[in-house]
Amino acid sequence: MEEPPAAEPDLPGHARGAPVAFGALIFGFGLAAGVLMAFSGYAVLQESASLVVTVFLAALFVVALVGSILFLLRRPITRRIYGAANAQMELFADPLSRVAESAIDGDPRAATSAARDLVRMTFARYAWLSTRRWIVASFTGLIAAMAALAGTALLFKQNELLAAQSVLLAEQNAKLQVQSGYLAQDVELSEAARNAQMAVEITEIAAALGEVLSRKAASDPELDQWVAAIPVLNPFTDLTPALIMRITSTSRAIKPYRFLDPPYRAHDTGDKLRVAMQPRRQELGKSYALMARNFDWRDPPETTALIDRPASPERAQLLQSLFRAGIREFELLNWFQLDLSFAYAHDTDLLGLSLQNGQLSFAEFDRSQIRGSDFRGAALENARFRNGVIEASLFSRLPGEDAKVPFREAGVSYPTLLAGADFSGAILTSVAFSEIQGGSVVFEGAVLDGATFDGAVLAAGTFRNAVLRNVEFTAADLRSVEFDGAFFLGPDPLAQLSTAAAPGTFRAERFEARPATAAEVMALAAPFRYFEGPELEDHAAAGTLWRLRRVQPFEAD
Repeated sequence: MEEPPAAEPDLPGHARGAPVAFGALIFGFGLAAGVLMAFSGYAVLQESASLVVTVFLAALFVVALVGSILFLLRRPITRRIYGAANAQMELFADPLSRVAESAIDGDPRAATSAARDLVRMTFARYAWLSTRRWIVASFTGLIAAMAALAGTALLFKQNELLAAQSVLLAEQNAKLQVQSGYLAQDVELSEAARNAQMAVEITEIAAALGEVLSRKAASDPELDQWVAAIPVLNPFTDLTPALIMRITSTSRAIKPYRFLDPPYRAHDTGDKLRVAMQPRRQELGKSYALMARNFDWRDPPETTALIDRPASPERAQLLQSLFRAGIREFELLNWFQLDLSFAYAHDTDLLGLSLQNGQLSFAEFDRSQIRGSDFRGAALENARFRNGVIEASLFSRLPGEDAKVPFREAGVSYPTLLAGADFSGAILTSVAFSEIQGGSVVFEGAVLDGATFDGAVLAAGTFRNAVLRNVEFTAADLRSVEFDGAFFLGPDPLAQLSTAAAPGTFRAERFEARPATAAEVMALAAPFRYFEGPELEDHAAAGTLWRLRRVQPFEAD
């Protein structure tokens, strides 16, 4: 039996060769794994896991088989290659001694033969050492590469799970947001339930007003039929102080809130037509699109949502009750702080009302018909009159001499506050806005025929895509007012605005005027409802139909 080999010295070449082979092997497997990951993806690796493991096990088996064969046949192989089967360190002494003896005896032939034997034994010795190191390095490299690939696979799997977790978290956040929305709806609807109790009080006020009407009719039988047809009450003579206080205190007790935006509007003729057209929308797509443009149809949201800001249907109901009961002049009620701000009065008729110095901030009168009404001195900041019709009404500053009792006072002036008020898509004819405080007021897409803005403050307001005819801006503050896309019927609008506006407030160089066509005007919803095509065509033919386009920014760098 062969004795166990003695401690073997490492040669520099072998010391470098084994790590190089080891590193090259690991690099090769790592490169193969990286290419597989990069171009095939983790899914392919996951699906081919059994094949990958089989390849690694086959490689290990090949290395083990080759190593076993080399180990079993190392003597015949070394004998055939190097002419020496054993190359233990103690066997090196014989050829070394023979080399020395031959050298001493002066026998070159014997010394050369002994040296040749020494070289053969040296090659045989270190060939086996290199082979053994290759076998160990191959085993180690394969195992390390398999461990690295497994770690990479686990890392990819972890990233995949983290990505899936991120998607689930995003879905969870979305659902939490929806839940938060529902919770907000619950809070707002709880406020609606509380305000619903105020509807009972409003009904009782309406009943008390009905009793007032009955007493007035009973006091003068000749007026019975007239009162029933067109009731008119005088708050000074027909309402008791107790009823006045009851009305005003109820208006202040009601609080605005957000409620579900109704998908259908029962009093909006255009919206009812939209709903009627829905069954034919697909087969009459072009006609539906044209009608939607002309009537400004808006599809309701897919899910029922809250209105965009707080409002109070109860205050609108109170206003309607007072109006239907015959109250036309609200000045006495306004004196006692009647609060109609945030009133949600869509599709409401306000005919011949006097609301001087009224509290109407954030009130909404969308699609309302307003005629012969007086809003002078009222607080109308951020009120909405969108898509309504306003005729022969007053929004101007209120001189104290023209104010009604109890606000009448010489030498006093009551400003009308219209900052942020929205008249988008409205039709306004013979409406006075003289000397209003209307910063950022909105008239986008509106029709203004015979309106006056003499001395009005309209800074940062907008008339984008509006149509203006016989509109006066004498001494008006037009700083940064937007006229982009606005149509003017009459002479050169830039010259007119430059001459009429307060000095230094309108910069004509920001805009350019060009001739417009009747079709451009009729493409807008409000002008389509108000103008006749031939009338606009006559203006276009006469060169009195213009459209402005802004060519410079308001705030230059």
